[in-house]
Amino acid sequence: MSKAPVPANEAARLRLLQGLDVLDTPADEAFDRITRIAAEMLQVPIALISLVDEYRQWFKSRVGLDVCETSRDLAFCAHALDIDKILLVEDALEDARFADNPLVTGAPFIRFYAGIPLRSAEGLVLGTLCVIDTKPRTLSGSAISALHDLARTVERELLHKETARVGRAVQEFDRRNLALSASRFETIFRQTPTGKAIVDLSGRFIDVNSKLCEITGYSAEQLLSLTFPEITVEADLAMDLQLVADLLFGRRKTYSLEKRYRRRDGTIVWVDLSVALVRDETGQPLHFISVIQDISARKDSEKFLRDYQHELEQRVTERTAELTQSRETLQTITNNLPILIGHVDANLRYQFNNDVYRDVFGVEPGSLRGKSLEETLGSSLFEELRPYFERALAGERVTYDNVRYWPQHERIWSATYIPDIRGDKVAGFYIMSQDITDRKLAENVLLAKAMLDPLTGLPNRRALHEELARAVEHGKREAVPFALFFLDLDGFKTVNDTYGHDAGDALLIEVGKRLKKVVRQNDVVSRLAGDEFIILSQGIATANACSRVAQDICRTLTRPFVLPGVTVDISTSVGITMCTDARQASADELISSADGAMYEAKRKGRNGFRFARDPHIRIEQMGEDPVQLPAKIAQAV
Repeated sequence: MSKAPVPANEAARLRLLQGLDVLDTPADEAFDRITRIAAEMLQVPIALISLVDEYRQWFKSRVGLDVCETSRDLAFCAHALDIDKILLVEDALEDARFADNPLVTGAPFIRFYAGIPLRSAEGLVLGTLCVIDTKPRTLSGSAISALHDLARTVERELLHKETARVGRAVQEFDRRNLALSASRFETIFRQTPTGKAIVDLSGRFIDVNSKLCEITGYSAEQLLSLTFPEITVEADLAMDLQLVADLLFGRRKTYSLEKRYRRRDGTIVWVDLSVALVRDETGQPLHFISVIQDISARKDSEKFLRDYQHELEQRVTERTAELTQSRETLQTITNNLPILIGHVDANLRYQFNNDVYRDVFGVEPGSLRGKSLEETLGSSLFEELRPYFERALAGERVTYDNVRYWPQHERIWSATYIPDIRGDKVAGFYIMSQDITDRKLAENVLLAKAMLDPLTGLPNRRALHEELARAVEHGKREAVPFALFFLDLDGFKTVNDTYGHDAGDALLIEVGKRLKKVVRQNDVVSRLAGDEFIILSQGIATANACSRVAQDICRTLTRPFVLPGVTVDISTSVGITMCTDARQASADELISSADGAMYEAKRKGRNGFRFARDPHIRIEQMGEDPVQLPAKIAQAV
């Protein structure tokens, strides 16, 4: 008896099988129906749905066999893990692999075996749909085809189990368990120039990209066996865990912090970590998505500057009594530092300034001595900074990270005020201020990217919820009505399946462009998930107006789409929710009602639209004369 070879993708295959949470579960009629059909159709005594675990094969469904599992070493199905279409053994006694197998020489006395591999969406073989006979036999081509069809049905049933695992690698599910395209997400996830990870609620890495492996020095397999606390420097862990708790309890939506990882070789790497919590449609936490950027070089530079600044502070403190004699030396040192350095007395008047004041304020540094901070900064900025000055004069070292010395300029500065303590009295404070514009811009760019759909460039689900929340609040204050149009593309899956994901992606991009052209400039066109879009239109208060917008949407999407190498036709089903009284509105309820109306339009024949909430409004399909639709709506209302 020969032992089945272990597939090259064994680790990933077993990880997926465990993640399905299907092993050792009770009988399921959906699977039992398939094995009964297979046994009856091929007139065999045994039919099985076999899942091959690390050391065993376990039967999710079985006909004609009492045991629920056998050793993997004895399993015919283990030999099908590397088979493309079918493992066919017409007479086991004539096959060297199985002739002396105890399942052949003993009960259940297998002589004939046919197994169709069961593949996941990623192409990983989890087991087989197999039929077994106690006597040799052959299968016709039509019988093999029928067995393949039944195996595909098993795969679709398993896909419902697999969806939960895929959901930990994508940003969210749509309402009908249709996952965002795994391959599209994988491309974005893997090729990004920053480290990315999906982390479960216990802190364990679920998925990581190659950049994170490069940053931490661990392989992907090694990281997947670890939690983020295990690679975080202990001194940085408490703050990270506190921010995680804030996410879970809804005190914040995202967080960012700078922290240290301990690499596999023991060295330390500084990273800029941004984390968001993904919740399901009921608001329950699912998992975290983390973006990690190596900032070691910047931290080294900051440490150098910080050490140098600290050294300078010590020098200033130690030589306060000799300041007059040392002014020339001090001026030379500070003039050559790329930061704003000054000293003011307890009356908030300058006693010392370096040359950077000339660049920032356009004045000679020496001319500022004896002048008040208010004269130089202006009344508005002085009042903004006054609380920090008062805290410094009270003996506290303070920092303010959003100083704009000139309102018309976009430069942003971070200012630190260090008390000048002589004996037991605060004689004034030192000012050390550096330009942090580039850092702030980088933070703003990251925030902007988090609000956009990476494929179409449209606002994403998070941006839509914020816009909708603003519309609700505006409606409560100003009684401004608005409407939501929930779109689901008709025929998109056919385009995706027929021409591939590249064509599907190109189609989604073109749909976004057409929608932006057909609606008003201030309307918000967002991509919710997959082939679902939502349009938020403010100031629209009548069913007639909504129907005209919906008609325009349907018309523009029924025109042929010319994609690279192919022209395709689709349509759309539209659900409409009107909000004329925002005092009773909920963002989630509005989206849910528009979603329900869209599915009603889809059930009524597609390529049309339906209104939510008011059951008296009946909107006909787009097959009706569009000129008559407003009249019909008005009559229905």
